[in-house]
Amino acid sequence: MAKISVYLVDDQALVRQGMQALLSLSDDIICSGSCGSGSEFIQQVQLNQITADIVLLDMRMPELDGVDVLTKLLPLAINFKVIILTTFNDTAKLKLALELGAKGCLLKDVDLEELIDAVQQVHRGELIIQDELAETLLNPDPTLDKLSTREKDILKLIAKGYSNKEIANTLYKAEGTIRNSVSCLLAKLQVRDRTQATLKAKALGFGD
Repeated sequence: MAKISVYLVDDQALVRQGMQALLSLSDDIICSGSCGSGSEFIQQVQLNQITADIVLLDMRMPELDGVDVLTKLLPLAINFKVIILTTFNDTAKLKLALELGAKGCLLKDVDLEELIDAVQQVHRGELIIQDELAETLLNPDPTLDKLSTREKDILKLIAKGYSNKEIANTLYKAEGTIRNSVSCLLAKLQVRDRTQATLKAKALGFGD
């Protein structure tokens, strides 16, 4: 039986080396390569240089994080499946990652048995979420409870592609007021920009 090919994307060289060492202990898995940034990975995908079955993708990286990478993968024809690696239980971002097509979520301190099982299960077409992450990921999202009615209105308009000026005109507010409200909204959603806010809005049922 052919070995499962795994590619690593993480900005920390020690993490990449550690994961490669763990994977090398399995008779069923081979590490086909690695890189240290999301932008480098996307470039390799665009050049058809990624031949892996599974990609282990770090959630927190400079420039492009895991959600950014998954967003950029959407229009591309890919043959691999993505498992997110994270140090933190970033519920909002992990849910976004799953919405964007990630097939698994693991903590970086995962042990050998769990890592190999996860790779094998995702390769078989299953969804894998580590137990430590499953409770918060599978529970209802509390984000909506944190948003005011006005913030929900703004989020709906962001999801429709409205600019701050267009939102201000629609809601009869000053553009500066809307700009401040959008900044607060992004913080509550735990996203970095309007693109991620739009994805989050869709995950919450807005923007349909």
